[in-house]
Amino acid sequence: MKTIRPVILADMKGSRGHPLSSPNRPLQFRSLIQDDTPFQDTLERVSAPEFLPPLILTPQSLVEIIEEECDEIAFDYEELLITPEGTCDDSALLQAAQWAQARREVFPLLVCPAHHFVLDQTAFMRAVHDGAQTAEQGYVVSFGVVAQWAETAYDYIEVGTRLHAGYSGHHVLSFVEKPERGQAQSLLDAHRFVWNGGIYCALPETVINRLSSGNEDQSLSAQLFTQDGPVCVVSLLTVWSDLSVWSGLWKALNLQET
Repeated sequence: MKTIRPVILADMKGSRGHPLSSPNRPLQFRSLIQDDTPFQDTLERVSAPEFLPPLILTPQSLVEIIEEECDEIAFDYEELLITPEGTCDDSALLQAAQWAQARREVFPLLVCPAHHFVLDQTAFMRAVHDGAQTAEQGYVVSFGVVAQWAETAYDYIEVGTRLHAGYSGHHVLSFVEKPERGQAQSLLDAHRFVWNGGIYCALPETVINRLSSGNEDQSLSAQLFTQDGPVCVVSLLTVWSDLSVWSGLWKALNLQET
């Protein structure tokens, strides 16, 4: 039964990941790791029977590329939601939640940036199932990744006690946004912080409640984690990389070589 609506954030600008990325063809539309592009990999990651066709959020300037990429792998999406040029992820996600609410959808939204690398589909689906169960209880769920080095380009989540027996949801004790090098090393050494994987699961109503009153000067992650309301983290127990960060890209490339 299809019970989860994927939301693909395909709006990353070409300025990130330069020179591999350009305004005409941002990094998520380049074959970096294998034949398929990161965008195509993301679509295929959410093609299991549990998923409804995804919403794809993108500025008008990338629509032609997206349609070409979907045609290459014969992938059918639900709808392209056009975001204004320069729109932040929080506005894009709010737009997706309002789209779902207008259609009286009550399925959890699974928010996936199109420039991530996830090695193990089985581990990904395990996290999705745990995240969807928790999201249905009104939580904003983040996928947490084991921190392996003192990365300053990622957010960190302090993991608390388990929510329920039987799956991997844990309370969030604190959230640290892109720390400086010294603080990142301290968080790593504490052995109770994970990287925020930037993949989220929440009901449309939950997203609207969190983001409608948020601070537009804050990042999407900060708004989701600092507004009033329950948040939790589930474990994504596989190799994950943000390909727009050089350390993440090199990690994924080296993994493929070995």
